[in-house]
Amino acid sequence: MFINKKREIQVSNEIIRKLKQKGYLIHKYYSKTTKSIYLKIDYGVCYGIRISDHNGKKKYCYRFNLIKQYAGPKKVMDRGYVRYFYDYKNIDELVADIDKEKQSKIKSYGLYNYKAYMKQNAKKNIYKSFTRVL
Repeated sequence: MFINKKREIQVSNEIIRKLKQKGYLIHKYYSKTTKSIYLKIDYGVCYGIRISDHNGKKKYCYRFNLIKQYAGPKKVMDRGYVRYFYDYKNIDELVADIDKEKQSKIKSYGLYNYKAYMKQNAKKNIYKSFTRVL
């Protein structure tokens, strides 16, 4: 079954380009059954992005969600997790919020510990299904 993800791929590539310019390490995963694309940022220390044309499954709580034609609240509390939602047109706002998240973590943990968490997370099995973006 072929699923045309052309627009989602374009959007993900634009996000990746902007994040890589800022020095982020990114891993990418394409859903096999939907148009969704998942990006992990700095081995998940700075969370992940879900790019899709539909609402996600209840069991997953991605911090950053880019949904085609999204119209709703930007910040949502979901089962104790803060989640942010954006339309495809709000890529710059998404990248700015990711920068704020990273700076907040570095302020809390320090740069050394932020990088140590990245190394620790790099060993997790989840990255076997994700592809590192070079």
